Amino acid sequence: MKIDEDIAEILGIQIGDGCISENKRYSEIYLGGDITEEKEYHDLWVGPLINQKIMLPIFNKKVFYKEHPKVGIYGFHIFDKKVVNFFKNFGLKSGSKKNVSIPQEILKNKKLLKRFIRGLFDTDGNIYFDKNRSAKNPENNRPIITLGTISKKLAYEVLGALASFGLHPRMKKPYKGKKDKNKVYRVVIYRMNDIRYYINQIGFKNTKHSTKWELYKKLGVCPSKTNIKQRKELLKG
Repeated sequence: MKIDEDIAEILGIQIGDGCISENKRYSEIYLGGDITEEKEYHDLWVGPLINQKIMLPIFNKKVFYKEHPKVGIYGFHIFDKKVVNFFKNFGLKSGSKKNVSIPQEILKNKKLLKRFIRGLFDTDGNIYFDKNRSAKNPENNRPIITLGTISKKLAYEVLGALASFGLHPRMKKPYKGKKDKNKVYRVVIYRMNDIRYYINQIGFKNTKHSTKWELYKKLGVCPSKTNIKQRKELLKG
């Protein structure tokens, strides 16, 4: 199957928040997100996109999400070697994501690249609002878009891709938490013009992120430590 813009975004989503597991007994593909903050994103966008683009036309079945409240996850598992091989044919691999990278066909096409990046940032990225420390009364009004990944290759590919769009991303010094086995590489978009370009040309489908931006547009700030429900209430008010 040829990679189009929808497939490119699905691959970005799968690389961000999914995994493939295989052994002699089974082949499994998993995808999911936070049960509170990302359920809407999966119900209204990711699930329908995967079903309409891949599962129904190719495999004649749908993905069905399940809630896992004890671990705070909302996702689906597919135990089907044919489905796993479908994703592997695009370059996705089973096991660790330490060496994951952007498929070459996507790297060569800016339209595909933008959709891939949207899927990747929607799942493994974030938008937050830092305080303007130089102001008399600092508020959370400095938007920053960031991506964290344990794949050094993927991080530098994303850095190059954003630069090819005319943006000015930065690579932050990788960090390793106390419990983390791998270093995390962070790509940061911090210039206001670059933020606006990202929002207008790439955008967020994940309402976990888009509600933060909408609240910032409405209030000029985005209060820290709010959840999606609180942000929606503030937007209504």
